[in-house]
Amino acid sequence: MSTLSTNSEPVLNPKKKKEFTYFTLLLFIVLGFGLQIIAGIGVAIYDEVTGSNVTGILLEGPYALLVDAAFFLGVSLLYRPVRRFLKPMWNVSVLKERKTYVYIVAGFLIVAAVQYMMLSLLNVESADQQQKDLNQGSFNQTLLSSWIFFISVAVITPIKEELLYRGVLCGFLTKRHHVLVGIFVSALVFGLLHIGFPITATVMGLVFAIIYYRTKSIFPSMILHMLWNGLVSITVFF
Repeated sequence: MSTLSTNSEPVLNPKKKKEFTYFTLLLFIVLGFGLQIIAGIGVAIYDEVTGSNVTGILLEGPYALLVDAAFFLGVSLLYRPVRRFLKPMWNVSVLKERKTYVYIVAGFLIVAAVQYMMLSLLNVESADQQQKDLNQGSFNQTLLSSWIFFISVAVITPIKEELLYRGVLCGFLTKRHHVLVGIFVSALVFGLLHIGFPITATVMGLVFAIIYYRTKSIFPSMILHMLWNGLVSITVFF
């Protein structure tokens, strides 16, 4: 009577998780922007039919940031390959380590020094452009609108950008190629998309990415990003 070999292959192999590929990354970006475009067309049609101005409201700085973040965060949660890819990055244990806060403080000081140099010493960047990008000047400064502005800039946007630039882009390029590719490419993209202060933003991207790589968690760079954007949002008002 024959016996089965312990080295025999199983009849049914378990399904392997799909690899996070360039196609997955591209589809994630297309979904994030594409769904916004579709929703925008729908709202524009609604405005045309009803005579309302919902589109104009949603295009104001803080609301536009909230809408953009909502779509990308929604896709990150609902699109399984991205959700699985980001799962290991939610490591809260690093928040118990003292060195994590050393990284955050050091990163904050580096970004502050670079921005001071770019704005005050070299005059090669403009702080006014940031306010124009946020369209804060046309935003009514009531107590409620001020809180919406602060939450969108100092809380929601850092969460979205850290997941997008560090979690997805930097994480993907690091695993696909090399850690230096992930850090520098994600920082360069981050900098180029911040019109008016691309040098400071690129340095910020480098700092955030290095902290993310050193801690293996998205939380420290997210906290630093929130602290910096919180300072920026306060200076915009005062």
